[in-house]
This record gives sequence, C-alpha cells and structure tokens, in this order.
Amino acid sequence: MDLQKTILKQYMLLNNNPTLKAISKDTGIQTTRVFRLFNGSTMKLSEYQIFQKKVKMAMGLNESLESLAFDCSLKFHPSAIKEIEVFLTRKLEVWRFCQSSNTTSIKTQELSA
Repeated sequence: MDLQKTILKQYMLLNNNPTLKAISKDTGIQTTRVFRLFNGSTMKLSEYQIFQKKVKMAMGLNESLESLAFDCSLKFHPSAIKEIEVFLTRKLEVWRFCQSSNTTSIKTQELSA
C-alpha cells in the first residue's frame, strides 16, 4: 500500500495536482476507479504500471533506474557497486533528514500559532 501512495503522490506532484477527470483522461483509467484509488482502494498491478510509466515520463527518464542498476551489477566491479550503494544511501538519508526537519518546523509553527 505504501508503494501505491508513493506513486500517486509523485504523479500528483509532477502533474500539478490534476483533477480526477484529467487523471482519467491521461491514464485511461475510469474516473470512478481513479477516485477509489485516491481514497485507498487497492491498486491493480496494471494500474500501478500505468502511473509508474506516467511518472517516469514526467521526470524525463528514458531508461529505467532498475534496469540501469541491474546493468551496473553485471558489469561493474563489486567495489564500484558498493560506492554507488553508499552514495545512494547517503542521498536517501539527507532526504529523510530534510523531510523530518520540515515536519518538525511545521509542527513548531502550528504550536506557536
């Protein structure tokens, strides 16, 4: 369910919060089904793949990150793969720290208001 929420959040962010009708038109998924997905209904694999494809297109990704990582794992020396892993882990930690800082500052502002 977390993957579903994440992909929907990314889609909305990258497409400037479109209406349900616009999402339906863009994805080919019926409007009522889109409504249910955004309200917690479990997404089918095919629906997830549609949203994932749209997100990747909006981000300008031509090659899938997963396929790139797999290709690297086949061709690079293990130490090079470890360097990439460390780099990505650090980037993710920085992102999480920034997210927690934003949440904390918002809560502080709400308490002081």
